[in-house]
Amino acid sequence: MSPVNQKLINRLLPLGFVFLIGCTYFENEPIRIPAPEVPNPTTTLEANLVSVIPNKLNANYWKTADYLEVSSQNLITSQVPTEDGLFNVSGTFNGKADFNKGKNPTIQLRAAYTSDSLYIHISWKDTTFSVSNSNWLFNGPTDPKKSGSTTGWTSQRSDDLVALSFNMGGGKRDVWNWSLALSEPLGFAIDMVDNGSGPVADTGNKTYVRNIAGTDNRSGPKYDWDGVQQELTRKPAGFTILDPGYYLLNKKLFTGDPINGDAIYQAECIACHGVTGDGNGTINPSFVALNVPGQFNRLTRQALDAFAPNGGQHEGSTHYPTSETDRQDLFARLRGFSGIPGYYLENPSGSSSDVRAVSNVQLAKIDGFNSKGYSVLLVRALNTSNADDIAFDPAKMIYEFHIYLGDNDHLNRIGLLNQQLTFKP
Repeated sequence: MSPVNQKLINRLLPLGFVFLIGCTYFENEPIRIPAPEVPNPTTTLEANLVSVIPNKLNANYWKTADYLEVSSQNLITSQVPTEDGLFNVSGTFNGKADFNKGKNPTIQLRAAYTSDSLYIHISWKDTTFSVSNSNWLFNGPTDPKKSGSTTGWTSQRSDDLVALSFNMGGGKRDVWNWSLALSEPLGFAIDMVDNGSGPVADTGNKTYVRNIAGTDNRSGPKYDWDGVQQELTRKPAGFTILDPGYYLLNKKLFTGDPINGDAIYQAECIACHGVTGDGNGTINPSFVALNVPGQFNRLTRQALDAFAPNGGQHEGSTHYPTSETDRQDLFARLRGFSGIPGYYLENPSGSSSDVRAVSNVQLAKIDGFNSKGYSVLLVRALNTSNADDIAFDPAKMIYEFHIYLGDNDHLNRIGLLNQQLTFKP
């Protein structure tokens, strides 16, 4: 071997030795798998700046985002309406003792923001759906709930809700109220402002309009479902069908005299279906109940006319009226068993359309049971430039808010006051 080659080998050997040591080192180094991101509780509601918009409930961000857990306290209890003919079910009448059958009413909140919008994800347990709000129930001229009715109509029931109330300063608060009956179907929360005397809706059209034939809560309904499928497209939830058992979107004028219809019902139907529609008639106490909330509202007049006189399907077929007027009156009375929606829905406008909402509720058919609880995502621009809205500036970092829930109740509330929303860079 030439002296030149020997010198080259002598120079490479140390390098090779180092290289071999390096290989041995990496081969024996334990493989370290990064620990999965796990959500952690925080003392404030932390909104993190994100580049991927988390505008769906199943967005990856919400799976790992830290959360504020709120242990609810009684805020307002034992409240009942005083207006004649309007009755609150008072699902939260005794506060936590009533809410969700007395089970632990904790709330989890998560938040995120982009350069222009704030996203707040809220979840809580409520094992039942309460969908109706001020629905029209027909109890007959001798109203068992309260004396004095001449029309037979009373307005009853309330729905489930969650609300955030942000401090705007000067005794003014910006309230975002998600209502299962009044705002969720159209994909919004009710945007309100409270100047100290109670929240009122922001300017523009609201998502809901009172379905009332007169001026008081015994006037009865003005509209009924027109029997046409209630479908709409909303962002980001996409195509949605609304259950006519609870929601009134496609409507027509309510027709028929339920007082005459009640007389027909008492004469022809109670033997099977019971005096109050409970299905506890004297012939067979297991007949179909007609007063299940929402159930009868899914039936069209055409469907009833096809079923009721059919002896092969309906044991009481011979008792179904033959007169068109009597059939219409009976149908009006039967609608009053389920409860005709107390409000109809319309698209909001102006400042009332600022807060978008997405929930995990399947609106096409609601059966009353809510095994998964509620998850709601609220979305609003950081700054709407509206005088009745709070303007969020992430540089300010901290904003004070209240949160409260209602279970089948728009008067009594549980929740927690004086929480903090903090913006993280």
